[in-house]
Amino acid sequence: MNSKKATDIRYSILRIVRCVAFLLTLTFSAPYTVLAQINTDRMMNIARNALSYNDYVLSISYFNIVINYKPHLYEPYFYRGVAKFYLDDFSGTILDCTEAIKRNPYFPNSYELRGLAYINQQQYSLAVQDYQQATELSPDNRLLWHNLTLCHIELDSLDKADSIANIVIKKWSKHAEGYNIKAQIQLQKKDTAAAEALIDQALKVDKYNVNSISAKAGILISHEQYDEAIKYYTESLRLNPQNASSLINRALCYYHLNKYNEAMNDYDLALDFEPRNFIGHYNRGLLRAQVGADNLAIEDFNFILSINPDDMMATFNRATLLENTGDYQGAIRDYTTVINEYPKFLYGYERRASARRLVGDTAGANRDEEHVLKERIAQRYGYSTPTSRQENKTRKQSDFNIEDYNKLVEEDNSEQEQTYESEYRGKVQNREQSAKLILPNQNTYNIYKEAGQDSIITYFEQAFQDAQAGNLNEAIAGFTRVIEINETFAEAYFNRGLLKLLADDSHSAIPDLSKAGELGIFQAYNIIKKNQNLNLRNPSYKNLHFLHHLILKF
Repeated sequence: MNSKKATDIRYSILRIVRCVAFLLTLTFSAPYTVLAQINTDRMMNIARNALSYNDYVLSISYFNIVINYKPHLYEPYFYRGVAKFYLDDFSGTILDCTEAIKRNPYFPNSYELRGLAYINQQQYSLAVQDYQQATELSPDNRLLWHNLTLCHIELDSLDKADSIANIVIKKWSKHAEGYNIKAQIQLQKKDTAAAEALIDQALKVDKYNVNSISAKAGILISHEQYDEAIKYYTESLRLNPQNASSLINRALCYYHLNKYNEAMNDYDLALDFEPRNFIGHYNRGLLRAQVGADNLAIEDFNFILSINPDDMMATFNRATLLENTGDYQGAIRDYTTVINEYPKFLYGYERRASARRLVGDTAGANRDEEHVLKERIAQRYGYSTPTSRQENKTRKQSDFNIEDYNKLVEEDNSEQEQTYESEYRGKVQNREQSAKLILPNQNTYNIYKEAGQDSIITYFEQAFQDAQAGNLNEAIAGFTRVIEINETFAEAYFNRGLLKLLADDSHSAIPDLSKAGELGIFQAYNIIKKNQNLNLRNPSYKNLHFLHHLILKF
């Protein structure tokens, strides 16, 4: 997700926090006579201060104290959900917002925050439900209507989205974003003329609106008016210099005008602002390959494949680059990976045959060339070979047409990126922390022994041994038994979450890790963040329109 979107999200969350601040101030100003109540007040203030300084794990620790003392309050659940959101713990955010809503179903910010978490998990139907409820409670909040519209667009409910966009324009006729979002709907409907008229109207309302300016540039790209598009992107970047999407799209314009140096400069700058931007790395890799910087291009494709190993387009491009740089075995490995996924991709066989000859594998090269010859004859005379009927897998959108492996992505789909890279301090600062099973410390053992719960230690240790021996199902069952006995055994949640990840059950693993983080094992948030990235980072090479990621505001 681009930096503009990240800023908008941060602004929205801060707005949510400030909306509640006055209510909490009133609550805190009342006289207290009970020591426990004074303590929870103090804990709440400390937690909110930690949250305001982005010390999310510390704030969670203090919100936990408040929740333990006063489980009937909705505010600590809500605020703890905010902290988890910034840690990319969207499952934890959803659970906390749900608890806040149970305690106060009339607070719109809880629905809004839970809707944001659903959006980040691409559960748009559930987000729609929350935003509908939020708009009923707070009908004059423009951002709620805006996001509700975008969720319907994600669900391809374009007529419904259009009707809501009309409400937005009617209620806020002097605000450009209503026209922008309606323009996006028209683009989804393939009505470019109507979309351009709406964007022009948005610019009349606010000529300095960055989204409208960038949207106009995108329309000019569709008309192949690259010089004019560059002017608009340049103006957009003057207003928002760190907008990676505008830089990537301007680079595309420079590329079409054969201004490779300018394009490369824009890609480099965009990746300085968003180092994990897939489209930026992919396009820069192709451009580097085109100008002969093969080793640098390999670095870009290595990055893409480190995050998404199943990206066959990146794999094939890396194979050709490895072959160019003399790593023939590496090239053969990558060519084979692509051919296994795309048995009808004949150019892959041709490239692998070339690499095989270079390592002296004449027999293998002959087999590849013979296969290509048979397939081309079959295509010419209209009959199928057994191999040509093999490819019947359902493809990801990123891999729909492997033949387009060497084409630059026409538009930056950076909404596929992680929401933002939120920094956090203390024990979770090190994102490279290894994910290992953990044992309780000796103090924890002593507590359970003193409480006469020796059996829970026995169950934990047996589960730990099962895990080390590779008996995942038995280990998961063992840690589950521990949790059934004691719902606050943090190490059991952490270990069970790791094992579920190993079993490819991220759906239930993330809540376990979230609970472990909530109970004080803060390294769990590193693992949550990493796996949220993997789950959500599937770069789509279809041409979703630029407006989508430019105006999505939370």
